[in-house]
Amino acid sequence: MSFHRSFGSNVLHYGTTYALNERHHYAGFSVGGATIAYFEGSGRAFSKTGSTLYQDLNHYFFHGGSGSAFSFQGAGLDFNLSKGTSAQFARTRIKAPNVDDRYGYYAGVSTPFFRGGLFGLERGNDWVGHGFNFATGGPRLNFEYQQINSETGAYVRRVGFSWKKNSTSSWSVNIEDVHNPLYESADEQRILFRYQRTLSRPRSFAASEDEEAEAKKKSQTKWATIVGVGVGVGVAAAAVSSGDDNNDNSERFATQHQAAFDVLNEINPVSVRENREHGGWVYRNADGSFGNTNPVGGGVASVNIGNPQTTVPGGTRATATYHTHGGPDPRYDNENFSPQDILSDRLAGVDGYLGTPAGFMKYHQLETGRISTIGRIAN
Repeated sequence: MSFHRSFGSNVLHYGTTYALNERHHYAGFSVGGATIAYFEGSGRAFSKTGSTLYQDLNHYFFHGGSGSAFSFQGAGLDFNLSKGTSAQFARTRIKAPNVDDRYGYYAGVSTPFFRGGLFGLERGNDWVGHGFNFATGGPRLNFEYQQINSETGAYVRRVGFSWKKNSTSSWSVNIEDVHNPLYESADEQRILFRYQRTLSRPRSFAASEDEEAEAKKKSQTKWATIVGVGVGVGVAAAAVSSGDDNNDNSERFATQHQAAFDVLNEINPVSVRENREHGGWVYRNADGSFGNTNPVGGGVASVNIGNPQTTVPGGTRATATYHTHGGPDPRYDNENFSPQDILSDRLAGVDGYLGTPAGFMKYHQLETGRISTIGRIAN
């Protein structure tokens, strides 16, 4: 919902947006050649309402996400540089429990034939991402490019073409390429074709009415643009830096088995060489992917992997333990789960994985109690 009220050549703006467990409020005014906007909101997880920048962005693509409550505040400014040319600036702050404040900054310019800008994303005192948007075209044909990059190497790239056939119908094609070295299972390329048609023709105005309506329309467009940009860089800042301090650079896996294999395959040779157990947790992220905690070293016959509530990253859920059994020690049956291993998994309510001295990966499924060998790992 939006509201615009004219006071001579000045215009007062107000708008609000609601989604599931989320709400945004916007306010501002246009005076002379400047439009100023303030925006604030709150919700759960990360914004799903979209914005001018990166609409429909997958908010768990860059990290598993914490799923915690968030709030944001920001302001933006659009002012004329010359006839038909204006500059835009915006800053947005994202706040969430147990996470450093995130910031998004934007600076751009618009002309009758071109519009674009650069933005930076900050968490605490560290830059976590950057990107830019670019668009050009005329009354009928338009081209747009958007890109966002994370310091972890993940990126989203979008190319769009649109063609306005007449005043009531238009075509558009959007191509998207996304890549995340921390979660390659989420990589994808998409093409979206869209056709739009209005069922009524635009209303015609008298000359005096048309001039006034056009001025009001321009102020509304400037206000909507700067609000969209400001909220957009906030959304991008939240998405690019969504994990907690221990999860921001953690690789993600499509399945629980893959997350367990990754860490057991790496730590088992160390465990065999040192003849001591190593272990940790496998957890499920908010986006459905899986991760693993760093292995903890123990003794010859045991390892303390800690409490899952305080060991796994915030907003995730422990789903399995993993541990190794050291070297081939004749005092222990190191090729199989011990009764204590099985009991610990049952008490924690999770599955269990074991890496053996011979290089076997074994799995204890909590629900059925079944134990199986599911693969080979380094030893």
